[in-house]
Amino acid sequence: MKDLVKTLYKNRKGYPYELTDGQAVIFALIFKRKYKRVHIECFTRFGKSETIALGVLTRRATYPGKSCIVAGNTDKAGIIMGYVIEHIFDNPFTRSRFIIGAKESEESIRRYRNKDRINFDTGNGTLGEIFITTAAGALGFGADDVIEDEAALIKGNDHALVMRMLGDSPDSFLCKVGNPWDEEHFNKSRESPFYKKLIIDYRIGLAEGRVTPEKLEEAKKEAFYDVLYECKIPSQAIMDATAWIPLFTREQITNAMVDEVQGFGINKLGADVAAGGRNFSVVVQRHTNAAKKIYKASDPDTMNLAEFLMTKKEGEKIRNQDLFIDNVGVGMGAWNVLNRAFPGMYGVNAGEKPDGLDAELYVNRRAEMYWKGREWIIGGGKLLRDDDWYELCKIKYRRKLEGTKGKLLLMSKEEMAKDGIPSPDCADAWALTFRTADVPPEDPEVVEMRERVQEKFDPFNPFGAV
Repeated sequence: MKDLVKTLYKNRKGYPYELTDGQAVIFALIFKRKYKRVHIECFTRFGKSETIALGVLTRRATYPGKSCIVAGNTDKAGIIMGYVIEHIFDNPFTRSRFIIGAKESEESIRRYRNKDRINFDTGNGTLGEIFITTAAGALGFGADDVIEDEAALIKGNDHALVMRMLGDSPDSFLCKVGNPWDEEHFNKSRESPFYKKLIIDYRIGLAEGRVTPEKLEEAKKEAFYDVLYECKIPSQAIMDATAWIPLFTREQITNAMVDEVQGFGINKLGADVAAGGRNFSVVVQRHTNAAKKIYKASDPDTMNLAEFLMTKKEGEKIRNQDLFIDNVGVGMGAWNVLNRAFPGMYGVNAGEKPDGLDAELYVNRRAEMYWKGREWIIGGGKLLRDDDWYELCKIKYRRKLEGTKGKLLLMSKEEMAKDGIPSPDCADAWALTFRTADVPPEDPEVVEMRERVQEKFDPFNPFGAV
C-alpha cells in the first residue's frame, strides 16, 4: 500500500506521498474492502481525512460503484472530498479516468474543489462515483461504500438513515471513523464482533512521528485529552456543558447485564405506552433481583398492549398493586381498561409531585422513580441482556435549578429529543416499577397461620388465644 500511494500521489511539495504504517492500514481497509464493516478511531491530527480520501479515490477510479462520504454537516463531509479532488490530477491513471463536466476545466476544478459529486470512467461502460451528503440528508440516496466521518458526532436517528443507504447493495461496505465521543451506535460498533477495529492512539503517533512529546504535554492541559489523544470514551461521570450528569455510566449498565437469571421476590410489570411511529410501547418485568424487557411494539392500537398485560398478569398471578402503566396522553385508554379489570393497580403521571417520606428530594415523580431505580442497580439489581438497557445511559440529571434548589431534576424528554436522543421507552417502562416500594408477597403458610390465629382469638379471653 505504501508503494502504491507513493507511485500515484504527491504531497504539497510535489514529492511522492509517504504514508506511515498506521495510515497505510487505513488506506488498505478502504481501498481493498477486505472487511465489510470497519470501525476506526484515531487521535486528532493523525492525517486520517487525507488518507481516507486517497483510499476512496483509488477505489472508485479503479472499480465501478458508488462511494458516499457522510458527516454531520456538508462542510465536514466536504473536507474529505476536497482532498479527493486535490489528488485526482497527481497521476495519469486517475486523471485519465476522471470525467470533467462539459462546462468545467481541470484548472477550475483544481482551484475551487467545491464539487459534491464526481465520476470516473472505469471501463466497459461502468462508472465509479464519489459523492457527499449529511447524515440527516441521507434518505433517498444509495451507495455501495459509505464512509461515516466523525461518526460519533452523528446522532442515532440520523445514523439509521445512513444505514438505509446500504440496503440496495448486497456487497455493502461501511467504515465509521472518528474520535470516541459517547454515542450509542458508535459504542456498539466498537464492541461488535462484526466490525474490524483499528485504534490509533497517541503512542502510535509518537512512534510514527505524527505527534511530539511537547505537543502531548500541551494537550494534557486542555479538556478531552482522553478522547482526542488516548482514544478513550469520555468519562460519563462528569457534567456536560449544560451541567447535566448522566444517571448511569455505560460501564455500570454493562456490568449489570446478565445472560440469564431466575427472578424471585416481588413481581412487577411496568408499561410505557406509545402511539406507534418511531416510538415503542414497552413492558418491563422486574423481580426483586432482576428485570427484563418482555414486550416491545410500534403499534398504534394500545388495546393490544392492554391485552398482553392482562394475559401476563393473570398467568403469573401478579398482584393488582404491582401493575404500573403511564396514564398520560396515549396511555389513558389502556389505563382505563386495565383499571376497571384490576382495581388498585397504578396509573402513573411522571410529572406529578411525589408524596413519599422523601418527596422533598425530587422535582417530580419521574425523578423519584429513576433515582430509586439507580439505587437498585447500584445495590446489585441485574438486567437480562438487551441493548435497549443502554437507554439508561442517556438519562441525565442535575440538582441545582432556579426555584428547585437541592431537588433532583431529570432532563425532560423534550430536551432529549432536541439533542437527538430517541425516546427512552424501555428505560421509562423500567422506571415505572419503582413507583412503589418493593414489598414482596407474604408466604402463603404465614398468611394461613395468621388467619387460624385470628379465628381462635377471643378478645374477652386473651389468655385463650393460640
